[in-house]
Amino acid sequence: MIMHIVGNRPQFIKLAPLYRALELSGYQQGIIHSGQHYDENMSDVFFEELGIPAPYLNLSAGGGSHAQVTAKAMVGLEKELSQSAPELVILYGDTNTTLAGALVAVKLGIPMAHVEAGPRINIKSNPEECNRITADHLSDILFCPDHVSMQNLQREGLSDRACLTGDIMYDTYLSIAGSLEGEKPQEEAIVMTWHRQENTSDRARMESILRLVERLEDHVIFPVHPRTKKCLEQYGLMERAKGIPGLEMTDPLGYVEMVKLMQRARLILTDSGGVSKESSFAGAKCLFMLDADVWEDLVREKWIRRVNPQDEDSVLEALRFAAGAKRVAVEERPRFYGDGHAAAKMVQALRERQFI
Repeated sequence: MIMHIVGNRPQFIKLAPLYRALELSGYQQGIIHSGQHYDENMSDVFFEELGIPAPYLNLSAGGGSHAQVTAKAMVGLEKELSQSAPELVILYGDTNTTLAGALVAVKLGIPMAHVEAGPRINIKSNPEECNRITADHLSDILFCPDHVSMQNLQREGLSDRACLTGDIMYDTYLSIAGSLEGEKPQEEAIVMTWHRQENTSDRARMESILRLVERLEDHVIFPVHPRTKKCLEQYGLMERAKGIPGLEMTDPLGYVEMVKLMQRARLILTDSGGVSKESSFAGAKCLFMLDADVWEDLVREKWIRRVNPQDEDSVLEALRFAAGAKRVAVEERPRFYGDGHAAAKMVQALRERQFI
């Protein structure tokens, strides 16, 4: 059996095409959900609309500190993987779920594949950076989304395990976007996502992001992440947010609705590494609200521009970037992340290296 371990939205999106590709090849599979994302709008709906079976086990590890989430996931995974004894574990991305899966599988001697291996921001204090580095060094085969990730792994002595497959999220994006062809285009807008710990753990930081949104003076559509909603309420900033002209706050969206939204975006404002990359799929340039360059090629192409909402010069540059942002035609979008057939390449690599 091949065991997939997932726990949040981007991992569900990465899982879908690989699960289907393995299913078509006749492999027995199971899905374990750590429960890291436990809000229905951030979890259940994704399995339904991506056409993948619901996990047979949910570890309910969500809530609490990094250590608590990781520890709860490890305890549940150790019990389950010891009993099921899969021939391969597949991990995704860079969450606490990924870290827990890597630590448990290596201790049990189960071979591991890591999907989206190799991205680096070179900031040791970033939790996701620690998770992805650990998972890469413990895994037996590494699936890289781009050439930069391959180079990173080569520098770390992992090139013999690395495979350039392209980005599996592009597989999913293309399948959804293709199903939406012919729909009547809607009014263009700025699309915002905001959830990272660095941007929600401090009242002053959250206020500065709200001021940035206000100064954009545009229609901004903002599906509110549960963590961000909780922090806005905790800091007494929810009414402030609701009072910003043009800011449309919605419940979290499923992936199909999010793709629809990105397909009408003239600009994406985000602190999500995944969404910043997806902006290039959607044809909308990106303002990135973290002091890190996750996707170097997109930064070099001036597709992604960093903004520090607490620095006036940075904000002024961002406002100029936003004012000139417009949708980019398909043929003019950057193409750094493969051809939309990453899942098939992963299955081929797993066979060639005799992991399945």
